[in-house]
Amino acid sequence: MKIKKVGILIILFLSLFTITSCNKQEDAQKSFPEIISEVKSYKLSGKLETFFPSGTKECEVVVYYQSPNLYRVELTNAGNNEPQIMIKNSDGTYVLLPAVNKIFKVNSSWPDNSSYPYILQSLSKDIISDDNIISTKKDNTETLELKAKLFDNATITKQKISFSTSSGLPTEVLVYDDEDTLISRFEYSNIELNYSIDTNLFQVNESMSAARLVYAEDPFVFDRLISYPTFFPDGTSLDQENTSGIGDGRRVIMKYSGESPFTIVEQLITQTENTKTEYLTGSIYTMGGAMCIVSNNTIFFYDGGIEYLVASTSLNYTTMIQMGESLRTANSK
Repeated sequence: MKIKKVGILIILFLSLFTITSCNKQEDAQKSFPEIISEVKSYKLSGKLETFFPSGTKECEVVVYYQSPNLYRVELTNAGNNEPQIMIKNSDGTYVLLPAVNKIFKVNSSWPDNSSYPYILQSLSKDIISDDNIISTKKDNTETLELKAKLFDNATITKQKISFSTSSGLPTEVLVYDDEDTLISRFEYSNIELNYSIDTNLFQVNESMSAARLVYAEDPFVFDRLISYPTFFPDGTSLDQENTSGIGDGRRVIMKYSGESPFTIVEQLITQTENTKTEYLTGSIYTMGGAMCIVSNNTIFFYDGGIEYLVASTSLNYTTMIQMGESLRTANSK
């Protein structure tokens, strides 16, 4: 009788051990969404590399999340004291430009509308909605290959998300375009789940005031000259260029004609004592450290004291984004 009881206990122990081991080695496709569904808050940081025809750009990214739907994303380019901040709260979605004391309120379903490698909920959503995920395991890493969408109405592409099998959390995300070319890489440096967050971080006015303290005694000095794209479609050339205004109010409109015509508008702006707020509609794309608004055959972004707009009914958004990035890196005239 005792032997039979001992045998039963051994079987129960082995069963419990097997179940525990399986839970520890549970596939990321199932375990990661479960982890995220229970998370009340987090802070994460990492490096975003974006690959363009004009070169590779890097920026540091810090993200704060508070349940149920509060987000804050901070982008800082290497060697640039001009960060951009994105906040989503109960009032809407905002892009803050502290260097020029300007705010854009964006009518957008961010981050639910597209794939964002630095938002854990976005990764989880993409995993849950894809029935054809390819999983590979090597050493202490599991990689999921699945669908990605760069912005509203974009062609479905792919992403590869690598997870640590010990923590169950992502370590790297690779995003590809519709020609299977790698366009961005996000490497996580730290993730703190259920992190204690000051809710003022999600308040727009408080965030702008805190960020503006950096420029109170040492205003940002811009080296702002009109730039020309170094990357644009073959068979296209500058046809017209019109300049209006002077100094900080200068505005330049460049029209390129040919096989794939497009228009570029560059507006010089400066910081003001009172915060300015403008309203935009579109999908938000992280373009080499700048928040880019994609909508209605246009892309709009800010960098270094200049607001850029690229418009075309002939070019796809990916090409316009590549052109836009070349404007930020072009040799100025």
